[in-house]
Amino acid sequence: MKRLLLLFFVLVFLAGCASRPAPEWIGASYNHLESFKRHYLRGDEIPAEKRFQRALEELRTSGDIDAMAKACLVRFAVRTAVLEAFDDREYLRLSTLRSSLPHLDYYSFLKGSFAEVAADRLPVQYRPFLKALLKGDPGDIEREAIRIEDPLSRLIAAGLIVRDRQASEPLLNGAIETASQQGWKKPLLAYLKKLERYYDSVKETSKAAEVRKRLEWIGQ
Repeated sequence: MKRLLLLFFVLVFLAGCASRPAPEWIGASYNHLESFKRHYLRGDEIPAEKRFQRALEELRTSGDIDAMAKACLVRFAVRTAVLEAFDDREYLRLSTLRSSLPHLDYYSFLKGSFAEVAADRLPVQYRPFLKALLKGDPGDIEREAIRIEDPLSRLIAAGLIVRDRQASEPLLNGAIETASQQGWKKPLLAYLKKLERYYDSVKETSKAAEVRKRLEWIGQ
């Protein structure tokens, strides 16, 4: 996910000003978006929102509709990783200003409209996962999600599974481990709560109780 965002800003720079220093708005907006992600994943929502708005302010100075749309996609992706719904009205409003927006396939992917996604237009780390989704085998879908190397991208894939279907114990535990290793409190709590409900649904009362104790210890 971080590499995708960095690549976008590098391409913006190369396309418009290869022989000159990068405009300040490019570096500033990138840094604000990175800060947004860090704060939001750690559960610091107020500073996260401030950073996101600062990023949009920088992007608006350029009038670059594509860049603003991509910032919205970053926000959608982070919300997916923490099992939250996202409001796509701003993205759709931006789409009325252009005949087509970049990364529309990624938007469709995050929305769960997998049949509408062209695999070669999706970030490369998701392509095997998309292939498994289209085939529909639950075991393959979860295996491909767990194999994703980038931690945030792995949680985004897990979030799509949890949102659209019944997640298994290994997938939930894998997401919990990923969030814990990165120090991301918000997805950690979200997946622990999902695991608690999973154990309750399969009558694993002792395991559910252990998860509740962990949630209480974390402070929620």
